[in-house]
Amino acid sequence: MQETLQHIPVFPLNIFLLPGEQLPLHIFEPRYRQLFHEAEEDDIRFGLPFDDQRSGKHMASVCRLLRVVKRYSSGESDVIIEAESLAELKEFESVFPEKSYPGAYVQPWRGEGLDVAPTAELLSTFKRYIEMRYGAHPNHSNVAHYRLMDIAASIALSNEDKVKFILQPTAERRDHTLYQNLRYLNLLLEQERRTENGIILN
Repeated sequence: MQETLQHIPVFPLNIFLLPGEQLPLHIFEPRYRQLFHEAEEDDIRFGLPFDDQRSGKHMASVCRLLRVVKRYSSGESDVIIEAESLAELKEFESVFPEKSYPGAYVQPWRGEGLDVAPTAELLSTFKRYIEMRYGAHPNHSNVAHYRLMDIAASIALSNEDKVKFILQPTAERRDHTLYQNLRYLNLLLEQERRTENGIILN
């Protein structure tokens, strides 16, 4: 049985966030100032629509306003938003009923295997990524609770690679997709480290 569509406001950026990812924004258009005022006052959720050209999927990250960082006398603001869930965008509307901002009908995304623990090989590769990128040395207890979605949200994936990850049919395929991405990212970080060391030595 198909789940009921949800009718939500949207903030069109064509950016795809995974649950747990955060994004800073500067809000200046009056219609979106209205949206974020309501998000702050009424704790409403809103979508970031994303059209994936590779898969043809119309996705949306369902987000909440995490906090307002700065307010300006002009009415503009700096905010941070956080994605809470994913959805497939079914119908876009240029104006949400009785509002100035746009809206959409979305179908909540119930992908299987997103909350699965990573394989030991993926977890080890992820720990190596953290060490090289941030200079930290994570022990197993720090990342043992991570699931596949947590790892995907913690690494530098493109919008398209995030969609590719969630569209994988099994947890095993998602694990392998992340492993391949992390191997590539680790290779880039290793090359960057060697270049920096070379410059210092010369």
